[in-house]
Amino acid sequence: MSDVDKTDPDLEPVEAVYEALDAGAPAEALELTRRALAGGAEDDPVLHFLAGVALLELDSPEDAVAALNRACEIDPDDPEFRSRLAEAQYCACRFDDAEKEARLAVEADDRNPYGHWMLGLLLERRGRFDDADRELNRAASLAPEEFAPPVRLSREEFELHLASTIEALPASFRRHLDEVGVTVADLPSDEILLAGEPPLDPELLGLFVGVPLTERSTFSPGGEMPPRILLFKRNLERHAVDAEELRDEIAVTLRHELGHFLGLDEDEIERAGHG
Repeated sequence: MSDVDKTDPDLEPVEAVYEALDAGAPAEALELTRRALAGGAEDDPVLHFLAGVALLELDSPEDAVAALNRACEIDPDDPEFRSRLAEAQYCACRFDDAEKEARLAVEADDRNPYGHWMLGLLLERRGRFDDADRELNRAASLAPEEFAPPVRLSREEFELHLASTIEALPASFRRHLDEVGVTVADLPSDEILLAGEPPLDPELLGLFVGVPLTERSTFSPGGEMPPRILLFKRNLERHAVDAEELRDEIAVTLRHELGHFLGLDEDEIERAGHG
C-alpha cells in the first residue's frame, strides 16, 4: 500500500495532492488532480498547477506546460505558477518562452526563488554567465534549502580535475580512452538537445556521441564521426555543493558515458565502476 492509499479520506483534494507529492508519489498526485478536475473543479488553478508539478516530476515537460499554462490562464498574477511554467518550458527546450515566464515571475515577486533560478538558467544559455550567476545566487540566498550556489571553476581547474579523474578510473575503463576523445563544453547546444524527439534534458551532465564499441564492424562503410564524450561544465558545477562533490560528479559522469561507448547497460556500468 502506497503512502497515498493511506491518505486521510477527509482531506480536501488539494491537500491530498500535496500529501502525495510530499510522499514522493507524483503518479498518484497526478491521478488525484485529474479526478478532482473531472469532478467539477476544472477552474481551480491550484489543481492545474499541482498537475503540472506532478508531470514535471514524471519527466513529461510538454504535458506539464499545458497544465501550468492553464493555471496561469486562470490566475495570471501568481508568480509561482509563472516560475514553474518557466521550468516546464525550459525542460521542454522552449527557451524563449521560458525566459519570458521567468521574467514575469520575478517582476511579480522579486523574492520568488524559482523565478530567479530559472532566469539564471536561461541567461546562462544565452552566454550571459555573470548575469546568470547573480540570479542563481539570488535564488540560493532566498531558498538555501532548495538551491545551492553553483561551484565555479576556471577551465584550467576543471581540466585538472578531469585529468585526475581519468588517472583514477578503473584500468578496465581507462585503457579505452585512447579510442574515444573527451571534450569539455559549457552547456549542451540547442543542436544537441533538439537532435531527437523528445528533446534531451538541458540539465544533461554528459553525453556519448558515436558508435558504441560493441556495434562496430570490420565491414563498416566508414565516414562516421570519431566517438567522443562530451562533459558539460556548467551543468556539472550546478549539480555540486562543493569542489569535492564536483570531482565526484565528473568521475561518475565520465565513467557513465565511457560505459556507453563500451556498449554496457546501466547495471554493467555500475559494476564496472567498482572494478
